[in-house]
Amino acid sequence: MERLETLTGRNVSIDGRIDFSILPRARLSLENVRLGDDDFTIDTLVADFSLFDVIAGKGKISGLVLVRPEWRSPAEPDEVQLVSADPDGLLVGLNTMLGRLGGIGSVEIRDGLFRPAGRGFAGPRGVSNANVRIRQSGSGDTLGVAGSFVWNGQPTTVDLEISGDEPLVAGGQSNVDFSLDSPALTATYSGMVEVADLRRAEGRLSISTPSFTRGIEWLFAPSTRIPELGAVNLEGDLLLLGQTAELRQADLRIAGSQGRGAMEIRLEAGMPVIGGTLAFNDLNLTPIARSIAPYPRNPFDFERPLGVDFADLLEMEIRLSATELTLGTIPLQDVAAVISIGGGMAKLDIGDATLFGGRGQAAVAVDGSAGRPRVEGWISASDIDTARLMSSLSVRSIGLSGRSAIRAKLEAPAENWAAILSGIALTAQLDATDGTISGFDPGVFAEPGARPLTAGTRSGSIPFTALDAKLGLDGMIVDFDRVRISNSSGTLSAQGRYFAKSNEIEIAGEFAPDDAAASPVVAVPARRGAPPVGTRRIAFMMTGEWPNPSVTTEPVPTR
Repeated sequence: MERLETLTGRNVSIDGRIDFSILPRARLSLENVRLGDDDFTIDTLVADFSLFDVIAGKGKISGLVLVRPEWRSPAEPDEVQLVSADPDGLLVGLNTMLGRLGGIGSVEIRDGLFRPAGRGFAGPRGVSNANVRIRQSGSGDTLGVAGSFVWNGQPTTVDLEISGDEPLVAGGQSNVDFSLDSPALTATYSGMVEVADLRRAEGRLSISTPSFTRGIEWLFAPSTRIPELGAVNLEGDLLLLGQTAELRQADLRIAGSQGRGAMEIRLEAGMPVIGGTLAFNDLNLTPIARSIAPYPRNPFDFERPLGVDFADLLEMEIRLSATELTLGTIPLQDVAAVISIGGGMAKLDIGDATLFGGRGQAAVAVDGSAGRPRVEGWISASDIDTARLMSSLSVRSIGLSGRSAIRAKLEAPAENWAAILSGIALTAQLDATDGTISGFDPGVFAEPGARPLTAGTRSGSIPFTALDAKLGLDGMIVDFDRVRISNSSGTLSAQGRYFAKSNEIEIAGEFAPDDAAASPVVAVPARRGAPPVGTRRIAFMMTGEWPNPSVTTEPVPTR
């Protein structure tokens, strides 16, 4: 009994049978064993002894078998953290196990059960069906742990081998080979570990999961929703120094993209802080964005909360470069960017990139720190191919070409898609030069009266020297604050609104011809005594459902 209490570090009480035999082997069998309080019980505990030790009056245990041990943690943590373990706690646990094993060569657990307390561990979560064997050499310089169990509902196998040049309990450097395999996650490590304080390790680490969300939930049972990033694989050369771990020659595969570089992670008050630099050939951020804000598939999805709480679980700043980067329908090249997460905010900051043949910068951030999540973003680009921009935005009813500069700013509430669509606010400025506009015949504005816009649809195009457009989006209303198109014939200016809910447009404007050129665009028949056609200003009004509103034109009265 005294040896068992020393081994377990708890008071041992027995509520069942006690059997002791010498032949064919020296064995002690205890039933209904309780360790400490009722939180740790063992149905049957079998201790094997050396027959010679028994004859000599010694109680040295050579092997232990624990049948259906059950441990339910009584304490409930105040807060569930993504990472709750710390090196000191792990060190105490390892040194305690090495010290208490003493000369015991083997400890076998059969059908074990462990249920942690706290949120996220209800039902089948925790360890069950544990069948694990712990063995050490007589000299104490090797330790092995191998077996299987069910962790948080997933069958898992584990294999750990530790070997050193001296007894492990004395500390020093040891060779460690570790593997863990489950449907949710696999991990391997092979290298050196400083057993004395577990604050130095150097070796090869590999972690892989077919589903980022399921892997995180399987490991940590977080209380917040984790975005689904698909399959993730991370491997590299691990260097652990104190509470900081570096992963050199890192290879990260995430959301179908592969990046190489270096990463670093450390724990601060139980929270992981991640940094690093990664280079990608092709990086597609669209799956990541859609995992945070998945497209609604039915009316109920518009009210479903977006997954932004993950930004409270860790601190991260990753500097990345990409030869090709895709975000939605926008392709970018030669990208230098920073992804940062922390304090309830997630941000993508693109410091430089090539897009649509020009150069630009952009940023988008989701901020959930103020209680009501919001999304904000901006983009600034110059010398871009306007035709490629319009194609990327799926604008097909009107064609536009030329080189242009664009500046835009966006902000919206981000609780759900309904809040985004009703509360979005966007401003955009487009300046294009030396291009063409197509999709309709500006001659539709030439004759007095009313007619549909499609009456002037044609495959040709009209050149312009300058196009200046300032737009605003407020919820479901698009404001055309200013649209001005100039060419050698004159200047067309307009302003108005588009109402997305009713799909109706209201645009008013006029054409002012260049006095030095006759306008082929607005050849309104002249009345007797009227000014020449090329010098007359034309006012127009366009109203109705898009894309076929009616157009009404009339000459501007001369003074």
